[in-house]
Amino acid sequence: MRRISLLVLLALAGSAAFAAERHAEPIIKQILENVQRIKAADPTAVPMAFWDFDGTIIKGDVSEGLVEKGEQRFKGLIQRTIEEGFSFVYRPEDGWKRYSEVDYPRLNEMGRWISWPFNAQIYAGTRVADLDAFCVREYDHVYRKWYFASSIAMLHALEKAGVENYVVSASPELFVANAAATLPLPRERLRGIRVHLSAGYVTTQILYPLPMGEGKVELVRELVLARPHGVAVAAFGNSYSTDGAFLRYVAKQPSLPGGAKGTAVMVNGGKVVPGYTEHFICVDQDEVTGDAR
Repeated sequence: MRRISLLVLLALAGSAAFAAERHAEPIIKQILENVQRIKAADPTAVPMAFWDFDGTIIKGDVSEGLVEKGEQRFKGLIQRTIEEGFSFVYRPEDGWKRYSEVDYPRLNEMGRWISWPFNAQIYAGTRVADLDAFCVREYDHVYRKWYFASSIAMLHALEKAGVENYVVSASPELFVANAAATLPLPRERLRGIRVHLSAGYVTTQILYPLPMGEGKVELVRELVLARPHGVAVAAFGNSYSTDGAFLRYVAKQPSLPGGAKGTAVMVNGGKVVPGYTEHFICVDQDEVTGDAR
């Protein structure tokens, strides 16, 4: 693999790189050193990195929004799409109140395996192209300003160095895939909770695996196997409960070419959960890419 100056890679990432915290550069360096080992042992290898989205690439949650110190910084796409009439389950005038105060809390008590897929099912009957167009506008006007500068710098630098980046999120893919318009990634590399689409319209039929907990491990394996010569070299997440499994899976792979090791990065994960200490690079980051403050 051609050696590229790390400073050049960060510059190529754009203005976001200048706001990145100190941990971004050594993490990029570690991953690219492992990529060099892998490529030296197997020139056909295709390095792949896997990212959670909410709380890892974007500050807050693209589905639920962001509240800081009691102040709503931005509304999530569930609220915005209900208010704009994209859900046939909830009326624009009072649907958000019913969803947020009654229905979703009840479903959440039953378990996130029910409540989180429900967030995609409420758009059954909606034309996908219409929902896509709305989400793209929201990303451009709102959400791109709230991307973590360090995550964007790392993502850009890895992509420029030939690492293929993928998103594995527990938000609806109907939302997450539209971040492609503001990231250096093709739409097909952004995956979330999926529903079957029929003739251009959303249905209630959930597709598996669900990218939550162990389901993210299954999805990562699926994506690696689907990519000829794919090798998982890095994983980024922000939650031990929903991301810990796939981060640990990437970090503990037993036999990467050249004796390389996978890198796992936990972003703003808080207190380290026993059993994960030796596997993860734990970082705190807060700087965002836009004039959001």
